[in-house]
Amino acid sequence: MDLSTYIRQWTQSSLHILDVRYTLIPTGKQLPPYRFPANAFLLVSRGQGEFVLNQTSYLVSHSHVLHGNKGLHMELISQEPMAYYLILYKTEHTANTDPLHVLNGLHNALEDSFALQTDYPAVLHQHAQELYHTWMDGGDLARFKARAMFQLFLHEIMHQLDQQSAVTVKPDIVDQAIRYIEEHFAESVTLDALSRALNYNVQYLSRKFKSKMGRSPIDYLIHFRMEKAILLLSETDATVQDIARQVGYDDLFYFIRRFKKHTGLVPGQYRKQAAEQQLSNVTYKRLTSSIWNSASLNYTEWRSDAVDHVGEKGDSFMSKEYKTPLAVALLMCMMIMLSACGTSIQPSQASTSVEYQHDMGVTKLEGTPNKIAAADYRIMDTLYALGVYPHATTTYGGSTVLPYMDADQQNPDILPLGDKINLEAAVESEPDLIIARHIEPTVYEQLSKVAPVIVFRGDGDWREEMKEIATVVGKEQQAEDWLAQYDLKAAQIKRKMAQYIGEDETFLFMRVQKNVQVASPNVHLGATLSKDLGLKYVPQLTNMKDTYETLSLETLPELNPDHIFMTIGKSTVSHDDEAEKVLEEMKQSAVWSNLKAVKAGNIHIMPQWVFGDYPNIKVESLELVEQALVK
Repeated sequence: MDLSTYIRQWTQSSLHILDVRYTLIPTGKQLPPYRFPANAFLLVSRGQGEFVLNQTSYLVSHSHVLHGNKGLHMELISQEPMAYYLILYKTEHTANTDPLHVLNGLHNALEDSFALQTDYPAVLHQHAQELYHTWMDGGDLARFKARAMFQLFLHEIMHQLDQQSAVTVKPDIVDQAIRYIEEHFAESVTLDALSRALNYNVQYLSRKFKSKMGRSPIDYLIHFRMEKAILLLSETDATVQDIARQVGYDDLFYFIRRFKKHTGLVPGQYRKQAAEQQLSNVTYKRLTSSIWNSASLNYTEWRSDAVDHVGEKGDSFMSKEYKTPLAVALLMCMMIMLSACGTSIQPSQASTSVEYQHDMGVTKLEGTPNKIAAADYRIMDTLYALGVYPHATTTYGGSTVLPYMDADQQNPDILPLGDKINLEAAVESEPDLIIARHIEPTVYEQLSKVAPVIVFRGDGDWREEMKEIATVVGKEQQAEDWLAQYDLKAAQIKRKMAQYIGEDETFLFMRVQKNVQVASPNVHLGATLSKDLGLKYVPQLTNMKDTYETLSLETLPELNPDHIFMTIGKSTVSHDDEAEKVLEEMKQSAVWSNLKAVKAGNIHIMPQWVFGDYPNIKVESLELVEQALVK
């Protein structure tokens, strides 16, 4: 653009000063990035340093003046003590200005960024100094005078432009888009919003961005968010949920899938491996910007071409993206269907795809799942009995190890999901299938976003539930064999006990917690005694409706069993002070001392975990009863 065009554009505009600033900075000081809130002139009055305006780097000294339009991004590193004036202004075009020229900005001098090395810096310095002091005086009269002095400042620039050529840099649409993305990445950024913010057509912006960067603006946004997430995972203790929000994702599941696609690891795995320094290509070392580089350039653009951005540029951000497993992406629709005796699993006849009806709907599975998450430690018990090592599980009193099973019979690498299933941990475990029992609809809905979910009621016959779970995991024959072995073991113990137990001797299973509760003969150790071993349970409880009923100490003589099996405390704690206190008070009473079982020394204390109808608990319970009764 020639000088006459510059002058015409400026003279056809109404200029308004917004602010005049003077800044003095020491050697080596790097000012934080600053975005011009309006058009601006920057005049260096002392020293030298490096200015970067929208990724265009200038090595400047006291003989330089720079111009930038609104929204231009400035960064500065001083190489010696330096000072500069910053004059912020806006323009209002008059009616006779061609509106098309104003809109596209390519023929508008006030929308050009340029650097000028002046031959007569003293004049500009004098105008800028007087303008600054006048502006700082304040008041309407001072503001009026400042506007006139600004016109003199502009006149001097025009005069010097007439004597030499400025290095002019047109606003770069891609640079502007990148800066917008990097400053607003935590917000809801859409392509429409980006194009509106930059005042460009969506198609034009997308085409230019992809041509230069090798990817779309939204792909760049996702990429930048993932790199921010890597930094937060590596350098903070923030939860994955919090990090997801900080980088612009309210949906935790979507964030983890995106992160896995970007890095090949889920966030928890990445954090662990980064902490152990196992990552071969740690990408989080420098993340201030994927396009900023502080290397000194003199009047040349730093930004490389599109090939550089896709490859070398981007601070090693272009780590390979992997596809998430199919199972993680499946979101199933489910309908509630209940059966009279519990959950009814009904596989379809399809050979590659099977649908299961369960307690909370219908779930479709493709093939036999390999990575199974047990959303209940009792489901884990059943899987172990079927010879299946669960991939992940909820914990039992904070542990993934079942206390009634040998450790070498359990999966040492099983992933913990918390005593109550932690959704973040469930997502990171990436299961092919989640098997749960009696969960809330909201939890079911959330888990269904992680993987297919099958839910059991947990209040039916444990044998049938074992068979149903076996159908899901393809272990039907193993279930039949296990149950046959269990019945054989029970029959053998029953024959042994016949030598020591009279036909009329009665039995009771009770638990002491914050009160005393007696068990139905149809559940837990009560069922093991009465159903599996054929022992005579106290007849008063034969038609008991509830699984457990609270019993006052005074009514125990009405039952007066020959043998009392009992647990002390809750099942998931090693010691229960409240239960111990109740037991001690009970032992001090005459009612307790006069019971037949107490007098005969037939009080059998069992571990807390025996009140559970699950395969390994049941077989361990058989052995405990045998040890107690076979002298």
